[in-house]
Amino acid sequence: MTRADAVSPPAVEAFDAWSSPAGPRSARVDISGVAVEFEGLPDALADRMAEAYGPYLSAPTGAGRPLRVRVHQAPIEYFVPPGFAPAWEVYRMHTALVGGVFRTVSYRLASWIDVAGREGRIALAFGERDPAPRALENFLRSTVAWLAIDSGGFFLHGASIVRGGRCYLFYGPSGAGKSTLAAMNLEGEVISDDLTLLLRRPDGLVAAGGPFRGTYSRGTPVVGTFPVAGFYRLRKDARTFVAPGTGACFADLLGNLPFVVDQLPTHSHLIDRVRAQVEDARFRYLHFRKDQDFWPTIDSDFDGVA
Repeated sequence: MTRADAVSPPAVEAFDAWSSPAGPRSARVDISGVAVEFEGLPDALADRMAEAYGPYLSAPTGAGRPLRVRVHQAPIEYFVPPGFAPAWEVYRMHTALVGGVFRTVSYRLASWIDVAGREGRIALAFGERDPAPRALENFLRSTVAWLAIDSGGFFLHGASIVRGGRCYLFYGPSGAGKSTLAAMNLEGEVISDDLTLLLRRPDGLVAAGGPFRGTYSRGTPVVGTFPVAGFYRLRKDARTFVAPGTGACFADLLGNLPFVVDQLPTHSHLIDRVRAQVEDARFRYLHFRKDQDFWPTIDSDFDGVA
């Protein structure tokens, strides 16, 4: 493949040429019931997964309709030649969704998953310039995004903080302040400043603790699910206050659904799925100043004062 904007992931049939398992190991990553089971992991990669996903990692059990993924070695250095001059390029991962099968290709990893059929394949190239753990994490993130949609939820590019037993979600485009807000938080537990799994349960929408913490590294990874208190579209400002949400809040939410947002123009039914999950949710704008505690303002809004 060449460096181009229109790189297409390998067809499902292409994976038949890569039949050698990449290794002898297996593992299950389970984030509050959204589970992926791997077979054929190399030893070094399985060991790194144990470090990165410890609280969410176990031996495969087959329970709960996991996505079963076989990992194979491809005799290829890179599927997509990486660019290094004059500096490392923004990570490129090309995707396609056809007939319910989601395919990806990046520098060292190509994959496909059939979400409804709960199966998939990975082909690992051997180029060292894209570390296998990073390549696998990007695959896992994209897979969780589609399993979430299939399970009646979604995967949000946003910061999440559990406080008082409930989870507050903060989102916006790059630079809106997600990492800043998480870093300045002094109450509760931060799930992530980057990616958060949302799931629909009988009692309502919940946020799930997960391993994708972004740049936030304080404390230990959060495990479990927590009722959603509200969604806050972030806006940096000279003062801190909460404003009523508008219809644009939902549009901005859609723009923060990684791996899914690129498919929305041709798969508009996905918009209806997400809308159904948040129709009873609380949406607000949070204007904030980075040297001012934002919780009193949020609490006052819940009390009907602001």
